[in-house]
Amino acid sequence: MANKQHHTPFLKKPWVSSIGVFVLSQIIFITLEATGWVPNYRDISGTLFGRITESPIFKEWFTFYETKNFNLLTIFFGIVFLVPGIIGALKNVFSPSLQK
Repeated sequence: MANKQHHTPFLKKPWVSSIGVFVLSQIIFITLEATGWVPNYRDISGTLFGRITESPIFKEWFTFYETKNFNLLTIFFGIVFLVPGIIGALKNVFSPSLQK
């Protein structure tokens, strides 16, 4: 019998779900910030996360939201979900064996 190539549906590819989780989290953050329904987190000043959010790089470069916690979570989700998703998408696009 001839070799049958397994075709994976677009939405079932791991990189699509990874990027989808990141996009969904950003939609939730934008909605929460626009409506003012920001969760009442414990004060993070004086902790490791507080020092990270008070660092100059977070104050000048990573100011996506007014809420410091959302900025920190955006960077975390970007590293955990977006970077592997982009790498997976690029592998899928430029790999001749995985294109079909």
